Amino acid sequence: MADDGHEARSGIVLVGGRSSRLGTPKALIDLGGAPLVRHVLHAVAPSCDEIVLVAAPPDAQPEDLHAGLALEVERLAHAGVSVRVVHDARAHLGPVSGLATGLAAARGDLAWVAACDVPLLAPALVAALFERAEHAPDADVVVPRWRGYLEPLLAVYRTQPMAAHFAQQLGDDVLKPTARFDRRTVTIVAEDELLRIDADGRSFVNVNEPGDLATARALVAREPSAITLRASRPARSRRGSSGAG
Repeated sequence: MADDGHEARSGIVLVGGRSSRLGTPKALIDLGGAPLVRHVLHAVAPSCDEIVLVAAPPDAQPEDLHAGLALEVERLAHAGVSVRVVHDARAHLGPVSGLATGLAAARGDLAWVAACDVPLLAPALVAALFERAEHAPDADVVVPRWRGYLEPLLAVYRTQPMAAHFAQQLGDDVLKPTARFDRRTVTIVAEDELLRIDADGRSFVNVNEPGDLATARALVAREPSAITLRASRPARSRRGSSGAG
C-alpha cells in the first residue's frame, strides 16, 4: 500500500516508434508548444507514484525519439516524478507487447495505461478510474466504453495478473488487447459516467492521422491551457521505492 492509504499506482505510457501515417514519432509531434507525450504525462503523473515509458527496442527506435524521450525523462525527474524507460523485447507487435512490457515493469498494485496519442486526456479521468479500481478490488481491468467500443489504452489494470495475462497473449500471437477480456474480471465504465467526468469527451481524441492532429490543434487553439506539472504522489510503491532513470 502507498503511504496515503491508496494502493500503489503506476502510470504506463506507450510511446512506440515512428508513425507511418504521420511520418515522424507520434510522441514528439508538437501540439500547442509541447510534444504529444508531454500532454499525456502531465495528465497521468499527478495520480501516480511512478511513470513507466514503454518504447520500441533500442535498435528499432528512431534517434530523434530516443533524444526526445530523454528530455521528457529529465523534465519529469526535475519535477520530482519517479520515471523509467523500458523497451519491448521485439518491435512491431503493437499495444499488446507494450501492455505486457509495461505491466511487468510496473511497481504499483494498479497501473493506468495510455498511448502517447491522447493529448487531451483529462487528469480527472485518470483519477476517477483509479478510484473505481480501488473500490472494485476483484476487477482485473477498469476500462471505458466510448462510442460503443472498449478503450484498453485508456484503462486501469491490476498489474500482477494482467502482466501475466498479456505475456501469455503475446506468446500466443493474439495481438488485439481486448481479445481475451472475457477470461478476466472486467469493470466497464459507461459513456454517461465518462461524460460526467469529461463533459466534452476530449480524453478520447486520438491523434492517428493528419486530420486528427488538425482536430486536436483546433481544440487546443480554442481552449489553450498551460502545460504545467504537479509532481506525482509522494508515496512508496508496493515493490519498493524508485528514483528517476
